[in-house]
Amino acid sequence: MDGSSRIGTGWSDLPQELVEKIASCLDTETDVLRFRAICSSWRSWTVPSKTFPCTPLKLPLFGSSHRRLEGPYFSLTERTVYRVQLPESTEPRFWVVKTERSRDGKLRILNPVSNHQVKIMPETQLPKLLNTLDFRVSEVCKGYDLRYVDPAHSKRHDEYDYGYAKKVVVTGDVKNDEYVIMALDINYKLWYIKSGDEKWTVASDKWKSFGPLVDVVNHKGHIYVTDRYGGTWVFDSMFEFTNITDVVGCNVPNCQLVELYNGELFLVEEVPGYPNRVGICYIYDGADDGYQYRCNRSSVRKVGVEIRISRIDKQSKKWVDAKTVGNHIIFLGDDCSFSVPAEEFEGCKGTRFFYPNFYFCFGTEEEKPQHYDCDSDDGYFVCNFVPSDEVKLKFRGLNGHNTGVCDFATGKTGSLLMFPEYAHIFWPPPSWLSRS
Repeated sequence: MDGSSRIGTGWSDLPQELVEKIASCLDTETDVLRFRAICSSWRSWTVPSKTFPCTPLKLPLFGSSHRRLEGPYFSLTERTVYRVQLPESTEPRFWVVKTERSRDGKLRILNPVSNHQVKIMPETQLPKLLNTLDFRVSEVCKGYDLRYVDPAHSKRHDEYDYGYAKKVVVTGDVKNDEYVIMALDINYKLWYIKSGDEKWTVASDKWKSFGPLVDVVNHKGHIYVTDRYGGTWVFDSMFEFTNITDVVGCNVPNCQLVELYNGELFLVEEVPGYPNRVGICYIYDGADDGYQYRCNRSSVRKVGVEIRISRIDKQSKKWVDAKTVGNHIIFLGDDCSFSVPAEEFEGCKGTRFFYPNFYFCFGTEEEKPQHYDCDSDDGYFVCNFVPSDEVKLKFRGLNGHNTGVCDFATGKTGSLLMFPEYAHIFWPPPSWLSRS
């Protein structure tokens, strides 16, 4: 029988059991929405995806013996990173956006690196309604946070991000109350809680790490943790751990595990600028007149001036230098890290990193330098770069100065405001978004 005489089968003619089986394999809310939009029979045979609970999941505080419904508690917040493209476009035109749903159901747009809420300015071309059926929308990853709530002292149970948790990961299904949550607190202690548990359990007391734990991630359904020396462990479903790498050998405070787009896990280190970089800082003496001391040679702490990336050598159980990782744009966020192919974005070739950097400060030519104590752990780097009015207008509302950029090929680093040619990846929104 030749191809011209074949009889095609319409989507609505597929057996119900096959449609239901396909629907059960869909992982994201966006995929389910698009799947159910194919035809009316598919909508009638499948159920809408359950969204993250509108009533926030209440969790006890770390070390608390109180039941989660008594006194202060943690509220679990979910954030989602999306990649958006025109449906028929063959050009590298994508937009990366991170969203967080507020308690009233509205979506907030966040800086995908620093998690600052983006303030939508009048000149920003952004539609009030984004129909996911009009665009090619794919979910890149999810991030989580623990917000502090005290019913006795909060108006309408307001949530506050006091930074109790440095990193939170979730496995299982929160929507169906079948989950495991792991959190790394500000004292580098690792905790976990399962659905049905009344309190958190300390996981990091079960072994001696070589140094403070700095990151925890969910990689292919397993929990991986790493310390600041590169020692890495993986947990199984019974919370037993296995050491998969030994120490790298250097003390780097900012280490993060990130899964590249090909599914491989890498270790990214932000090497700080000391001792070879110095900055000018000012120290207040606490007097009422604001008298200051000027320190010309204070070392700049925590400013990432070099990015190193390593992959696991399974035979030697060591992280080895990755000379190249292909063309990737890697986002290193506090709540989640992820990558997207660089070729999907116009004008991007090679590997680039976007990372949170709260140590760049800019002013105007008329203003005096800001005054910060650069000799403390919260030191700031006072940069002489003055953004142009055009750049300032472009990034209004984004808090772009809190986003660092590194070109892996050249080693050039700086604030996002110094690299406006890279910013179209996530800000401002592309013009085609508002025209569609």
